Amino acid sequence: MNYFNFIIRNWRFLVFGIVLNLFASAGQTYFISVFGGEFRREFSLSDGEFGFIYMVATVTSAASLIWLGRFIDRLDLRIYAALVCVGIVAAILFTSIIETAFMLGVAFYFLRLMGQGLMNHIAITSMGRYFTERRGTAISVISLGNTIGIAIYPVIGVVLIAWLGWSGSWALLGVVYAIILVPLVLWLLKGHKVRHENYLVKQHKESSKKGPSSGDYTVRSMVRELRFYLILPATLAPSFLLTGIIFHQVRIVEAKEWSMSIFASGFTGLAIATFLTSLALGPMVDKWRAINILPFILAPLAVALVVLNTFQAEIFSFVFLIFMGCSWGATFAVSGAIWPELYGTTHLGAIKSVAKSLNVFASALSPWVFGLLFDAQFGILEISYLSIGIIVMAGSLAKVSQYTHNR
Repeated sequence: MNYFNFIIRNWRFLVFGIVLNLFASAGQTYFISVFGGEFRREFSLSDGEFGFIYMVATVTSAASLIWLGRFIDRLDLRIYAALVCVGIVAAILFTSIIETAFMLGVAFYFLRLMGQGLMNHIAITSMGRYFTERRGTAISVISLGNTIGIAIYPVIGVVLIAWLGWSGSWALLGVVYAIILVPLVLWLLKGHKVRHENYLVKQHKESSKKGPSSGDYTVRSMVRELRFYLILPATLAPSFLLTGIIFHQVRIVEAKEWSMSIFASGFTGLAIATFLTSLALGPMVDKWRAINILPFILAPLAVALVVLNTFQAEIFSFVFLIFMGCSWGATFAVSGAIWPELYGTTHLGAIKSVAKSLNVFASALSPWVFGLLFDAQFGILEISYLSIGIIVMAGSLAKVSQYTHNR
């Protein structure tokens, strides 16, 4: 089956993944941060207080994800997806009526849990479970949702704030989500029962061939294996480094004496590079396996950091963002495929919930760590060198993991 035939044959399920990734943007940092100034003024918060509330909410949501994410292994996908979609609608509407800083923290918790956490978790886990031969391709295709979200949601946020204020913006967004999201998701999952039955039959046949002594990993058996700890830095480093850089983009722009408006316009290039890289790497993951590509997914980010510290001209801000997008796209294509590839699909929901929660934790920690480094008078050059060191270390450990298999 060639690339386009695969998409045409499975378009409904692929669009399901795209829709979840797109609508998850309501719980992503790139959208919520647009409202940062409004929230700080409304609740009289300092930058540090606002960042602390956001970090605590994100870390708490990551802990909850470990438990809630595994239910995708036990519940019908249609029921599970519908419940999570109702959850994001409720979280958005709740955000529109908050009156205290504590309520803001609660709103952040549910936005992060439902959006960045469970909706992305459902999309990637579903592609990993129901596609085997074209798993990398499927995951790369649904990254279109992330790409569109990165490109349009910050703009939507700015327009809504100017039109309706922060409270009205979240109220309107909640109404739109309520009208569109749940019916659309259920329609896209029409016929899923047959897909799941076929998956169970195929899984039973594969288990019979392997014999009773083999089988897919559980979370417990995964964390007992050395290979898990060798690949972990390479799967967490993208969330840590890319989130830290995006969160502190204003500081970077000021240090380089670039225009913020010109820099922001470069995010279109970042989004395009993200999607094209993911699209290109998907078939490569299918052919060469995700574990063989994992050590190199942050190489473009290393190039971006070299560009950032070598060139001063404003045009290079676009080059910097494009190379960042390449790493982001590579991460989408590889990180979603690595877990089912190495540990099977029987307990994929539980395994992916652990992986996703660790990524959410890394994304929560990095803005604080980068902020501490900036407060300690570390410059962009020093932080870039530290980041490149993390990239080299993570890639090296991932490479070593290819020769380590305890099972």
